[in-house]
Amino acid sequence: MKKLYFASIVSLIFCITTANAQSVSFLNYFSDARTAAMGNAGYVLSSPFAVQRNMAAIMFDSPTTEVAASYLSWQPEAANSALINVAGYTKQSKVGLAAGIRYHTLDVVEQTDENGNVIKTFTPSEYAIEIGCGYKFNANTAAGINLHYISSDIGGEKKASAIAADISMLFNHDNFTAGLGCSYLGSKINYGYSNYALPTRIQSGIAYRFLDKDKHCITGAVDAAYQLTSYYNGILSGIGAEYTYNKLISLRTGYHFESETIGASYASVGCGVHLHDFSIDFAYMLAQNNNPMRQTMIVSLKWGISKN
Repeated sequence: MKKLYFASIVSLIFCITTANAQSVSFLNYFSDARTAAMGNAGYVLSSPFAVQRNMAAIMFDSPTTEVAASYLSWQPEAANSALINVAGYTKQSKVGLAAGIRYHTLDVVEQTDENGNVIKTFTPSEYAIEIGCGYKFNANTAAGINLHYISSDIGGEKKASAIAADISMLFNHDNFTAGLGCSYLGSKINYGYSNYALPTRIQSGIAYRFLDKDKHCITGAVDAAYQLTSYYNGILSGIGAEYTYNKLISLRTGYHFESETIGASYASVGCGVHLHDFSIDFAYMLAQNNNPMRQTMIVSLKWGISKN
């Protein structure tokens, strides 16, 4: 019996760290439906989920305070996992502070006896608690740092944790924004058998508002990154666009590319509705039948205020 349980745990670890290209890969899942709809581009765009991506981005054209929650259905036909996400920030003058928590659940795992009868089931889960700080040096440059505590539980006593940090820099001038950073620099995950690296990435992005009028606004974004994880390294990039009418309705689309060693490429579409200080955004991934990203979707609800 113990041998079978040991084998099932080893198999689960293999699935988590191989099928998802590295351990705790949920750290690079979508946070915000807005940027998800834009091909997961938007590294330099402000978001209430900045504590999970780029703290420097909130220091320019963004509300004074924002909070948000999102629900992600990740690869429902392949991994069938879900991510619940709550985050927010507030800023005063040159300093911004943020906090957030993410909770990731995977599909149910069955433990069987020698005859194949199910004797126990459990649901592997992971979470990350995060804090961040942004600082605005002058009218055009800002920096940010995020700290993450990461925990992973795949059943029984097979638990692991890690601590990681992000750093980022941002340049903003008129309608143009550019940024560079590095994410998830930290310790490794160890379930008791071996060390597994965090999904560390070098991140970059640019964004430009091509049209910024009272009733019409068009924003384009391009991201490029390189994942440094051993055996699962490679490039990924995204390109997307957003059209907003009368600060009321937004339409978005994009395309995301990933090396086969990291994940799958896909197209994306989405929309958003903005009412007073609230907004709701939705994104849906378009992919072929054999693509694990098929039918992945995310919805996020946001609230933000700006002081005059």
